Amino acid sequence: MKDFTNEKVSKEYNKFKKMFVIGLLSIVLANLALVWYATKETKSMHQLILDNVEEGKKGHIDVTNVSDYFAYYPGDRNKFYFVMDQEDYLYIIRMSPSNDTKLINTLEKDEIAKIDGVTKKIPSDIKEIALEVYNEMLEAEENEPITVDDFENYFGAIYLDLEANPFGIEELALLLIFLLALFGLGFGLYGGISIWRFKRKINKLTTEEREQIDQEMNDSNAFYYANAHTYLTTHYIVNFASTFEAIPYSDVIWVYQFIQRRNGIKASQSVIVMTKDGKRHTIATLNGLTKKAKDVFDEILETIAKKSTNALIGYTSENRKQVKEKIEK
Repeated sequence: MKDFTNEKVSKEYNKFKKMFVIGLLSIVLANLALVWYATKETKSMHQLILDNVEEGKKGHIDVTNVSDYFAYYPGDRNKFYFVMDQEDYLYIIRMSPSNDTKLINTLEKDEIAKIDGVTKKIPSDIKEIALEVYNEMLEAEENEPITVDDFENYFGAIYLDLEANPFGIEELALLLIFLLALFGLGFGLYGGISIWRFKRKINKLTTEEREQIDQEMNDSNAFYYANAHTYLTTHYIVNFASTFEAIPYSDVIWVYQFIQRRNGIKASQSVIVMTKDGKRHTIATLNGLTKKAKDVFDEILETIAKKSTNALIGYTSENRKQVKEKIEK
């Protein structure tokens, strides 16, 4: 941070820069992974059968022909069909009426229609019906019927279900990609906005003010509270927990403690200061409930109250009324 020689300021500013870069890299990485996922080709049904794949694997068939449905379970709108690919291999698939219509319409326009689904083991009852129906088709063409032992040589042991949506390794990878992109977006936005706010606040200071604040932070009389990201110098409260703020004690018109509770238990405590322009500034938020954290907080509160000689101290109804008169119009 070229405006300040103080290493704490540079460290805080660089922290936001790192957040922005990490967020940006996460988004780029997520997009690259998404492109890879989108272009990754699933295996053909024929290859899956040769690999002795069982259930739950994604596959595709380049269909050239589809039969009428030959079986379905009562109450289930999805039905079983025979399909043939370019190599004249036969497969059993399960699909909805809408996918059936879509497939037929595609085949009327094109010679090949690619379908995607998930492998499932062919149930014994579907196998029996498929064998019976297919043998009737062979008899009509005066061909020898196939036996139960030959079934898997014709159709394999699995069918392709176009209606299944499994949550497997690939889906988990897609979820992780989404979470990575979400993390990158949030992290990068926070870092980018923090950089912008940090620089905007510093740019509002004159060169003389920057030099004085830098000199006072580097002075041995200044106190730095690491957990609160706050300097208390001779003339300034310098806080950079989320942005850069340098508040002259002479501008402070009200100082009070703010306690945040969750389920009735104290979760954090902050020092709130109001400046003469009517703006409230949150200083030194501490989450710890230990005695050490309480001592540090009390020290910060007492020091600010002591140095802010024109300020009202404490959150009371009387101070709420009086502070309005101190705000510069």
